[in-house]
Amino acid sequence: MKRLAWLVLCCFASNAYSNDEVSITLVGYISPVCEFTSQNSNLEFSSNGIANTALEINCNSPMRISMQSLNGGLSHEKSNKISPYNINWSLEGANKSVSVSAQAIKSTYSFNIDEILFDSIAEIQLTLDEPLIYAGRYQDVIRIEMTPSVVSGGVL
Repeated sequence: MKRLAWLVLCCFASNAYSNDEVSITLVGYISPVCEFTSQNSNLEFSSNGIANTALEINCNSPMRISMQSLNGGLSHEKSNKISPYNINWSLEGANKSVSVSAQAIKSTYSFNIDEILFDSIAEIQLTLDEPLIYAGRYQDVIRIEMTPSVVSGGVL
């Protein structure tokens, strides 16, 4: 009888110390999205040769910003005259500023932002190298593209 009680006690004790293990894997995914809007898409240089605008940026991943100038400067409507200007970026929240000439972005110019910018503002200032002297209309178009990336440095 003692043996039977001992055997039953051992069976209960071994069951009390047995363990089972379960692993649970959790997965989540959010698609990268970059949205931006310009406060003013038609800029006119002031008499002191400066034009300003801002971009409102909302991006949930690091990004690559690419710019391209159609003419590489302000093209005069009735001549081959191209008036050079510079573009200065200041990005709130990224501690990043970029300065580049319109001529340099005639071929696409890109730079990376490693920070994630929710509800941020990019201040853009355009500055003429020399005053405009010929009468008539001048024009250039700057194409700006922001590409999100889950890998720092943008998508190549």
